[in-house]
Amino acid sequence: MQVSNWVASIAQLSESEGVFTTAQAERTGIPRDALHDAVKAGRLERIMRGAYRMVGAGVTYVDELIAVWKLTNPAKFTYERMKTSTWDGVVVGGSTAASLLEVGDFHLSTYRLYSPKRFNTRNRAANFGRRNVSRSQVAFVKDIPVTRPERTIFDLMLDNEDFSLIGNALHDAWYANRNFNFAMLEHLLKGQYKEEKASRIYKDLLSEAGLSERTKDG
Repeated sequence: MQVSNWVASIAQLSESEGVFTTAQAERTGIPRDALHDAVKAGRLERIMRGAYRMVGAGVTYVDELIAVWKLTNPAKFTYERMKTSTWDGVVVGGSTAASLLEVGDFHLSTYRLYSPKRFNTRNRAANFGRRNVSRSQVAFVKDIPVTRPERTIFDLMLDNEDFSLIGNALHDAWYANRNFNFAMLEHLLKGQYKEEKASRIYKDLLSEAGLSERTKDG
């Protein structure tokens, strides 16, 4: 079948998924040859091996990151992966999450993602850590799952980022959203470290962020 016969199907998939994968296309009945022909015809752009976007659909600075995330479970549609009942635990976190949330002075790439299982990739733009992140600790940002601010600050600690940068990120997170859940951050720290150490880290973070128990509650 000629590429023109697949244009509507490709456009429909693009509308629902934005960046989409070869496996997603095949699930909707679109063969690989049709994607190849659409690229040659200038209708599709290949972001990386196995991931595409429609030409003219609006390029964003996170398209490559979206492709990286989608290719961790390429056959599943986004809505399937984001359901609480089918949450697979693969999430954008750490410095990349901080960049997307616009807290602190962190770069978007190298892309930092977490997975509950060991995940190997040949993509040098991505770095995966093995970490369990619950669905409740995740928000949907830029069409991808991203750790919430409290979890992001916690993961920056686990990733051994510069403490002053983490403090700046905490200040920005509090300033941007006065509903920042300090109790959750403290809870996460106490779940990782002994209580005395967790309390010390928590107080030091508040101090580094220029916050106090009084100001954060105000």
